[in-house]
Amino acid sequence: MEILASQFRAARALLGIDQEVVAAWIGLDRREISRWEAARYKLFSSDAEDLQKAFEKNGIEFLPTTAARGAGVRWRKPGHKDRFRGAQFRAARAMANQSMRDLQEISGVNRNFVTRLETGQIGGLNLETLKKLEQAFARLDIELTPESENWGAGVQWTIPNPFSQPAANAHE
Repeated sequence: MEILASQFRAARALLGIDQEVVAAWIGLDRREISRWEAARYKLFSSDAEDLQKAFEKNGIEFLPTTAARGAGVRWRKPGHKDRFRGAQFRAARAMANQSMRDLQEISGVNRNFVTRLETGQIGGLNLETLKKLEQAFARLDIELTPESENWGAGVQWTIPNPFSQPAANAHE
């Protein structure tokens, strides 16, 4: 399966880990992960496979592109505690490669609030604010996928071929 750089960014965000942790999983330098996530170059196939396996070992499932839907990531199993869906919003923002400032401009939601939401430091979530964030991601062609009894929540492109660069099965 071909994995997009946007999926790896979203998987890392869903787990709430930094690039150093990911790099250590497969023996790469953090700068390599950073350049790759910024789509400056592609990973060798073996590195991409190792990275995919490492994320899967940590509970992430990669969703392939289909004729109707784009690629995505989600928790392999349901039941992850994500109060107010902060990790899911963080993953959606990472998938779209948007800064908090970008999200503020698109959604009209203050970036300080987004920071508190993504780090689980809010006491409550206004439904209107939630709707603004969901609509902003919909405009970016990203869906926040709900948890089911068979798998956990995640994020997915709503279009089959997003503008993101493929990472797996690529050769430099």
